[in-house]
Amino acid sequence: MDLNQLRVFLALARNEHLGRAAAEGGLAPATVSHHLAALERSLGTTLFDRLGRGLRLTDTGHLLRGFAVRIINEAEAARAAIAEQERAERGTLRLGVIHSFHANLMPGLVAEFLRKHPGIRVEAHEMIASAIEIGLMNGELDLGLAFAPAGQAGLGCAKLFEEALVLVTAAGSSWVGTPPEAIPLALLPARFATRRMIDSALAGRWNPHVVAEVDAIGSILALVRSGAVGTILSARSVVGEGLDCRAIADPPPLRTAALLWCPSRYQTAAARAFATLVRARLERVAG
Repeated sequence: MDLNQLRVFLALARNEHLGRAAAEGGLAPATVSHHLAALERSLGTTLFDRLGRGLRLTDTGHLLRGFAVRIINEAEAARAAIAEQERAERGTLRLGVIHSFHANLMPGLVAEFLRKHPGIRVEAHEMIASAIEIGLMNGELDLGLAFAPAGQAGLGCAKLFEEALVLVTAAGSSWVGTPPEAIPLALLPARFATRRMIDSALAGRWNPHVVAEVDAIGSILALVRSGAVGTILSARSVVGEGLDCRAIADPPPLRTAALLWCPSRYQTAAARAFATLVRARLERVAG
């Protein structure tokens, strides 16, 4: 019994006619007849009653039909999995990453991934959290590094680590020792998840004195270094020298880093491999 014999058997079961089964499979009727005879010999039973030009499954044939469908499906699944494994070393991995993770976490993760999978092309896009979630839902991205909980229902979300939001000021500025609520701040606009976390965390504690909203963290940090304002970000977002960080509340507001994906979309082997790497490197990382 082989897969070709089982495919012919299923075609005969669907069509109940040798000629129609042959036409469906693009085979000569004699070839179909040969496969059926060989299958019946190997099983030692009759699978069809011959009714003139037509065929009808015997009880044994009905029994085999269920097994044959499962065997063919498993064989196709195995073939697809093997093909996917081969493609995994040549495909493209599309990532959406928020700024602070893009600047600080992605270089090491991508470098390690490329060492293990040198044939993969990695596209890592710096995006806001909401755009990452939309990209995952519509299939433009394979994985995202953003926050938990996800704003889009239906997204998979694996928590990685927590990190504190801190007050950032220029090193040695006049703001040293000033209460946080008295410091003019430049913050991200409300469309950024980090800003919404800040507003939620400080509600009922103190009202931030926001004098500027800027949609690029690099520009915010340049303003802070000038000494004109402070800001609130995660310590991981603060790149370079010339900045001081301190707590803005006790306990400090936390944000939870997360790996995001869309469970309803097929995950390539490359995406699964990168997700495994991220979890191994980032779960339980201190903020």
